[in-house]
Amino acid sequence: MMVEKKKQSRKGNDNAGMTNRTKKSLVEVVVRTDDRGEWVKPDTMEKFFIDEEAVFPNIEFEFKTEVPGPYLWAWKMTWSAKVSGLSEKDRGRELKTYMDGGSITQEGKSWNARSIGKVIGGILTVTVTVGTEKFIRTVEVLAKQPGKERIVALIRKNNEPLMEKAIAQESRFKHVRDKDFQPIVSGDKGFGAGQLTKDPPTYEQIWSWRINIEESIDRLRKKRAIAEAYLKSEGGAYTPQMLDLETVTGWNGGKYHKWDDASHSWKRIGNIQCDTQTGNIGWDMDKEANTGKSEKELRERDKDSYNKMKKGQDAEHQWKYSGVCYADHLLKN
Repeated sequence: MMVEKKKQSRKGNDNAGMTNRTKKSLVEVVVRTDDRGEWVKPDTMEKFFIDEEAVFPNIEFEFKTEVPGPYLWAWKMTWSAKVSGLSEKDRGRELKTYMDGGSITQEGKSWNARSIGKVIGGILTVTVTVGTEKFIRTVEVLAKQPGKERIVALIRKNNEPLMEKAIAQESRFKHVRDKDFQPIVSGDKGFGAGQLTKDPPTYEQIWSWRINIEESIDRLRKKRAIAEAYLKSEGGAYTPQMLDLETVTGWNGGKYHKWDDASHSWKRIGNIQCDTQTGNIGWDMDKEANTGKSEKELRERDKDSYNKMKKGQDAEHQWKYSGVCYADHLLKN
């Protein structure tokens, strides 16, 4: 697919779909497709939406031909995952291109894309082979915002209050951006409302907010099982709050507690000072560059390097992402 800039006139470009135009501008962005053949519906680059309940839309494809069947129908969905964060600014670099597809042979001249049976989005191209000819139609599948109420209802149905706290922190209950109706994508490869990162989520786990949240809950429960086994490993007593802290830390990465042989009890791990104005940033106070400095001093020194992510961590800026700080932020504030 080619992106082309051209002047306002679009004559002679019947198979082009406009994706963006700035008012009073002589430049528009045009997506050129390979659409061909006579179609009854849908229109080239027509937009369809996965609804608020995460239901894939009815997209009826119908073409015209005098050639008798059977016809080979093939579909392909592609989506370029580009960094967006929660902001409504233009997306950044591309992280990955997702693709799925399939085919069916049938006598009919119409086919509904809902039969794909998956909740995925992006650019959908349908090709019908008719003898030696090919009919091609391209549309766009986007997603509507589910809203906080639906996400919270699903989480509470599963009785996972920790998940509710985590989603509030990770995405503020936002699954897609209002600007382009595509899932949010963080710079560290976190996708959707649950910001699924490690063990990369599937195409459908990214686009369906419902499957995204269900997968997030499943992963949180696995983290809880690991945390419980860890706290039982030394045979010492632990509280429900300690289990929550250990679970949430594991969700972000790492351990919260360390067994102290001297006191025969669990202690908060490491000498970590958290930046309480962030969700999961802190400093190892045993490092010479940080020793003796207050949270305010450390923040003033390092805050401008946070947006560079790991590239901002160097000899002059000795900060780190900390699961301990993440747990403190979620459960102790």
